[in-house]
Amino acid sequence: MNGVILPEFGWVKAALHTHSTRSDGRLSPEKVVEFYANAGFGVVALTDHGKVTKARFKEGLAMSGVELDVASTTSKARYHLVIVGLDSLPPENARRNIEDLLAWCKDNDFFAFIAHPYWSSLCGRDLVDVEGYVGVEVYNHGCEVEISRGYSGPHWDYALSKGVFSYGLAVDDAHAYSVDALGGWVELDVPSSDDEESVLKALKEGRFYSSSGLRVYRYEVARDRIQIETSGAAIIKLVSASAKGAYLSTSLLRKIASDENLPIEVEIWTDGPVEKFKLRSRELVVEGALKQGLFTELEVRGQLPARRYVRIELLDQQGHAAWLNPLRL
Repeated sequence: MNGVILPEFGWVKAALHTHSTRSDGRLSPEKVVEFYANAGFGVVALTDHGKVTKARFKEGLAMSGVELDVASTTSKARYHLVIVGLDSLPPENARRNIEDLLAWCKDNDFFAFIAHPYWSSLCGRDLVDVEGYVGVEVYNHGCEVEISRGYSGPHWDYALSKGVFSYGLAVDDAHAYSVDALGGWVELDVPSSDDEESVLKALKEGRFYSSSGLRVYRYEVARDRIQIETSGAAIIKLVSASAKGAYLSTSLLRKIASDENLPIEVEIWTDGPVEKFKLRSRELVVEGALKQGLFTELEVRGQLPARRYVRIELLDQQGHAAWLNPLRL
């Protein structure tokens, strides 16, 4: 892929990891769907433990799914795998181990992602040793607020750096629907939120970004160009493999501008209600806008400090984040 420009149709909020009274959740399936509909979501996947749950959504899409706990044949690791879009449980012989289950998902073209690697005490190698999953939970809100083990970015990056490509998802994994809810979701680029085929296609093609509260209005990522329009980021990270990457915060930008000894040129000027800036280094030009001290627009041109893949992560002042899916280089 040479690059990606999103959205083409428009963003739809999706909750892809939820639990109901069919397993260990506090709300009935219907109440789970209602809960997310009232919060502005257009897609909800019901993913109870060991059970395929179905419900109706009046003005959106309720998808059936499941979360399965399976062992590995090659290590002591245990994986939680979330499968979205299936109508019945995988056959028993496919649920014996993670290898067989992922092979079954791949053969049947289901959207399957590995849940909460950090919470499950998986390591990066555990994500390299299996194949067939489409995504990894980069952020699980329930695991974060319960035991501070919701962020699995390093696990995801280790696998990406080893050539195992997947998308990153933010989820609630809600059970109580109080502090463990509305903290992680996916923004899908789909023409219609009530068309399951379109939703699954967008998921499989990575036409989404994930969020814990920071909004991305539009973005473009290519080998030599990045453009982002966002609600306001204090930190922007470019993450890649082989000790490649970059970091820019609003405070760092001003420090660079005030240091005459650095081989980087920075201009900052006022343009009406916003500040504009331009940063030049030997290989890159970075331009953008700041509103109320936060990045709202960013454009990077030149030779990106990246190898094998590049992904963008944004954070605001409250710690809310947005994760763009990686571009394979």
